[in-house]
Amino acid sequence: MVFMLAGITFAGCKDAWKEHTELNITRLDQTLFEQISADASLSTFTSYVIKTGYDGVLKSSKAFTVWAPDNEALKSLDAAILNDTAALRRFIGNYIAEQSYFSTNAQPSLVIRMLNGKNTIFTKTTFEQASIVKSDVYVKNGVLHVINAASAPKQNAWEFLQTFTAASSQRDFIKSLEHLELDTSKGVLLYKDPVTQKGIYQEGTTFKVLRNRYFQGISDISSEDSLITYIILNNTAFDSEKAKLATYYKHTNTLYADTLTKWSVVRDLVVNKVYNPSELPDSMTTVTGVKIHLDKSSILETRLLSNGIAYVVNKIGYKLMENKIPTVMIQGEFPDSLRVPSNPVTRIKKDPSGNRFTDFQTGSITSSPSPLYYYRYRSTVNSVKYEVYWRAVNDILAAPISMKVDFNTDRSFGSTLLPLVTLGYKSLPSLIGMDQTSQPYKDAFKEVYLGTYTAQQYGNLYTFLASSLGAASATPTALSLDYIKLKPVN
Repeated sequence: MVFMLAGITFAGCKDAWKEHTELNITRLDQTLFEQISADASLSTFTSYVIKTGYDGVLKSSKAFTVWAPDNEALKSLDAAILNDTAALRRFIGNYIAEQSYFSTNAQPSLVIRMLNGKNTIFTKTTFEQASIVKSDVYVKNGVLHVINAASAPKQNAWEFLQTFTAASSQRDFIKSLEHLELDTSKGVLLYKDPVTQKGIYQEGTTFKVLRNRYFQGISDISSEDSLITYIILNNTAFDSEKAKLATYYKHTNTLYADTLTKWSVVRDLVVNKVYNPSELPDSMTTVTGVKIHLDKSSILETRLLSNGIAYVVNKIGYKLMENKIPTVMIQGEFPDSLRVPSNPVTRIKKDPSGNRFTDFQTGSITSSPSPLYYYRYRSTVNSVKYEVYWRAVNDILAAPISMKVDFNTDRSFGSTLLPLVTLGYKSLPSLIGMDQTSQPYKDAFKEVYLGTYTAQQYGNLYTFLASSLGAASATPTALSLDYIKLKPVN
């Protein structure tokens, strides 16, 4: 009896397994299009697939995944999409992706590039805001999931900004940065002009393309290849920021000053990470390194994008003098020009705390010509008051040395029309023979406050580190510098 019952049970299991195997084999003989078109609940989706030409794609041997909205989900599809073939193709392309994606792949979620170029979010149970009602239907050329809701493809940050009229100031300025450039990526180089060193290319192998300086210099907010948090200032917030920042971008050319100010407004609004509303930190670091703060009360609208998320705000916070208007660091070893009696020496040293730094030194100057010996540095400054500091160490001569820092908006070392602004001479004690454990020795490596300098307009500033007036063969002097720092202050 036991053997007979076992035989009957085995036979029953064998028939069930055979049925399961036959079902799978039948399905694996079907393409995605055949599977979709055989499902009565997907008849509307099937008709749109045929209308847009995607039926040929889903019949091919290449692997795809389809998230197909059922008939109920497509019942109220916007007529503007239905009556526009290109729009309908973008819509259907939003539910098809290359490769096979199973629900088990989403742990906890995947960002997937669809055939229309947009990114969508797939979890074990959802596709964007839709629920998956049937999952992991495996066929010959891919996987089918059935979903219960449909939506038009999401806009990327640039597409959304262009349609958002309440932020027209931000949109119009970024739009104004578009320009034509010659694309030489596929050009056939014939030779280089001996004077300009510009490449001369075979005719017809280069072409002009539209580019945007904001996309090139800050972030390409139109790209689907990265995920960002993008801050959009409504027109009131944009005007407020512009008024606040204009004082730091003064210039004799008012049009140039206006452009600089607007650039400063829009520059620090892209974060290379997606922060959902529940995840917003106290501060976010933008791609330019500036830390910004968003009060949730200032957020007027939140929009999910195909390349991240956008927040439309009426206010933005940051510490103006700590990161928006930058501190200028002038490193000694990188002069723009110099006038010295012998080649300077670059040396890597350690301070008493063991931190490495680089000194730029010219030793044993035994004369004081006119103009004096100097190192010259070029930097870009805002129209603001700066506190000036240096770190300079005298381990060259046994006697103290004197140096001064002068400023000029012209590259010349002073003139009748453009006299130098000077902070006066400062003395550096000698470290030679000094006890390295003593406090005076440690103090000699500290940053020293020199005074203040007020830049009247945005632009180039030339900083001169000049030698002592009294240099002589009997009392030589020297030049030595780690860095000069210009810290903006209110």
